[in-house]
Amino acid sequence: MFKARHISLPPLEPSVGDAEQFTVLEWSKYFESQQAVAVGDTTFNVYCSGLGNTGPIFVLHHGAGHSGLTFGLVARHILHSNTASEPGFTILALDARDHGSTTGANQEHLSLERLVDDFVGVIQGILPNNKRDMVLVGHSMGGAVVAHAAASKRLGNVAGLVLIDIVEGSAMDSLSSIPAFINARPKSFASVESAIKWYVESGAIQSTESARLSVPSLIVPTIDDNNGQKWTWRTNLLPTEQYWHGWYSGLSKTFVSAPTAKLLILAGTDRLDKELLIAQMQGKFQLELLPAAGHTIQEDLPDRVGDAIVSFWRRNQRVNIPVRRANN
Repeated sequence: MFKARHISLPPLEPSVGDAEQFTVLEWSKYFESQQAVAVGDTTFNVYCSGLGNTGPIFVLHHGAGHSGLTFGLVARHILHSNTASEPGFTILALDARDHGSTTGANQEHLSLERLVDDFVGVIQGILPNNKRDMVLVGHSMGGAVVAHAAASKRLGNVAGLVLIDIVEGSAMDSLSSIPAFINARPKSFASVESAIKWYVESGAIQSTESARLSVPSLIVPTIDDNNGQKWTWRTNLLPTEQYWHGWYSGLSKTFVSAPTAKLLILAGTDRLDKELLIAQMQGKFQLELLPAAGHTIQEDLPDRVGDAIVSFWRRNQRVNIPVRRANN
């Protein structure tokens, strides 16, 4: 079950430079509607565009600590890449449990199995009995979710699988250093604008426009010891450490064996592990390198990522060839 609030999507705007003030950008500049989808004991927030269209569906899953708005600029670019000769595109970008505007019980339960169940349930809740092609796109932790969802064959018509900056070997090697990274971040911010500024000036997000859109969904207002307001992290990542190994263990094999076309978008070739190197040489997936980006490639280079995803779908879309019947 879900409810929606629809608006008109504005035309593309010029990129915002770093000199612009760190003011908040509304989600409605990048998506057409916001859906509330009930799956079990959780109500998932999903940003959508093109729900009434008949073309392919691009489903986008963010990484740990992010939200669906990490794909805001990519989603807008994909929608505007839709040519007049193609059926209209549909885009879904969800907030995972314990992230963004998603609410409910057991929010801290972020096992891979639960996340995959959530992902499948959200898609089926919005598009029951779907017969259209879907391209599943996941960044970091979200890449593990979409890869396992595709491999499970619980969703029909998966025409493509896209992973963004996630490789099993590199992820497993970095697990021990993640707690120190989390603890090194500011514990709170005096305002939303100061949080946006920190993300940009620290280099965590290279695009000021994307930071102005996505960062507000990563923090929540709280009361400090002096009864004043401060902003703290929406998702407490350290308690999820028990699930990190499960997210990434076996990911390369799952990705390579998924029964669909596959694209891996990375910021550098050094992140490929042995299994992926062998599979790439065998032509089992397409590799796109964007070395100018950081970890959040979709925020740093949204147009390049959007173009890669759309080109990937165009290259691998199913073509219905009519079968000539023999005369009786």
